[in-house]
Amino acid sequence: MSTSSALWAIPLVSLISGASSPKIVTDTFNQPINHNSPITNQDQSFESNYLLESKKNKYVIEFRSKSANEWTIMVNNQPTFLVKDLPKALFATAKLSITMNAPDFDPNRLEAVAFNDEYIGKYKNEILFKISKSEDVNPSLKLTQWINNLRVSAGVEPLTLVEAQKQMHRLTPTDEQIDGIASWYGPYFQGRQTASGEQFEQQDFTAAHPSLPFDTYLKVTNQQNGKSVVVRINDRGPYFGNRNLDLSHAAAIALNSDEVGVVPITATILVVNN
Repeated sequence: MSTSSALWAIPLVSLISGASSPKIVTDTFNQPINHNSPITNQDQSFESNYLLESKKNKYVIEFRSKSANEWTIMVNNQPTFLVKDLPKALFATAKLSITMNAPDFDPNRLEAVAFNDEYIGKYKNEILFKISKSEDVNPSLKLTQWINNLRVSAGVEPLTLVEAQKQMHRLTPTDEQIDGIASWYGPYFQGRQTASGEQFEQQDFTAAHPSLPFDTYLKVTNQQNGKSVVVRINDRGPYFGNRNLDLSHAAAIALNSDEVGVVPITATILVVNN
């Protein structure tokens, strides 16, 4: 048995000109399906590829179905970010194609921004994608990955995790530093209420400190390997020995301290630059 799949080509000029009914060219082909094989790769079961075409464009922007309700935005055949439905995929692809193929496009101005509970990828004043905190356990990490995917596809260096975190939260360092010992906590406390009233999420970049105000940001550096991450204080502790910072599991992974458990750290207090 067979079914039909399609490749849709939507001329970029029709989108730029604001035409209400862009021309859609459909090329149909037959694709055999083995009904006895389990579906193990959603990318293979949704192979339709939607391409905004322009022969003069430096960046070819397309979107591909990753699953029934998830679409991958591609730049020159490199995956960059995801959207949740077909209309949003079409709109995001058109916007990104126009943005990146503008004569004055500067990929260094691709920016990560956190505002309220939304994590946003922007170019100048143009919003390219959004990540809701309610839909992702570590939106700052995903935002860093997605904005770096765009930067790399445009030929510029990716941001480090700390650079991206400082950018998205508008953070600047102070002269206040804490040298001490950091441990981490994770699965046993997952979902429990922290001292700030939040639920503990081990995959977010947070930490517990005995006295720093809640929502204080720290750049924490592992003294043994130089790796750094920005964490937000949302809990109290640790209450064991000479330790003065308890990291979430995700933060410990970023510092490569999750296996050894306890490491010497330097923590720089960061302030929000309004």
